[in-house]
Amino acid sequence: MARSEKLWMWAARSAKISLEDHMKTAAFVDAVGRSASVLKALSPMLVTFARLSAWLRGMDLPPGDGPQIVRNWNTSEEFFEGAEQVYRHALVTAFTASELEVTATNQFRQWVKEQGALRQQDFPDSKFEFAELLVRFENLTGPRSLEALQKFAESPRFQSSDREQLKGELQQDLEQSSKLNLQVLALAEVRHPPHEKMERRLDRVLLQSSFNLAEGISSDFEIAELENLTRYIAEHFEE
Repeated sequence: MARSEKLWMWAARSAKISLEDHMKTAAFVDAVGRSASVLKALSPMLVTFARLSAWLRGMDLPPGDGPQIVRNWNTSEEFFEGAEQVYRHALVTAFTASELEVTATNQFRQWVKEQGALRQQDFPDSKFEFAELLVRFENLTGPRSLEALQKFAESPRFQSSDREQLKGELQQDLEQSSKLNLQVLALAEVRHPPHEKMERRLDRVLLQSSFNLAEGISSDFEIAELENLTRYIAEHFEE
């Protein structure tokens, strides 16, 4: 069994660890990135995001694909790597008592304060290095347009009633921004030399960005919430 699998088995004692949720979220992220083909699969009437506004008004769609309007989007691998980097940066900020961005939420500030205090309590006057850092997706939510597309992704045809139901959900994101929420579970093993003991921890991270159908991701992801689910100190961990 791979070491990463053993670590997630340990994490499962404190939280629901769903590989299915991780894979579903990754698959949906990549599907949105292939927006033109996804929308063609949804219905012959849905050709591209650029044609959505006309479709919602009940107008006939002219032939051709038209321009793709979700210009800024990431692959699941890019979301994954970004989440790892954000979590690593959060731990470094807590461990080094670094100054936070002005936009940091009060909840994140409190987390940084608490985790920094725990480090000083358990590993005073020490350096630190990451032995392991792993991330898994829990879900991607927020914009009603994405949730609507996900809900109807397997529908072979759209009926008139479906159009009315989707109209309000999609129209808003064609005209204004909403929040894109990416929630992940993050697991880390940290050494704190010269101390021989190590730290193993599991945190839940909620990342937020602005999103609209015209631009896609329209702002950098920031930590909205960060919750420690469990933290364990040991002389050593099994390899």
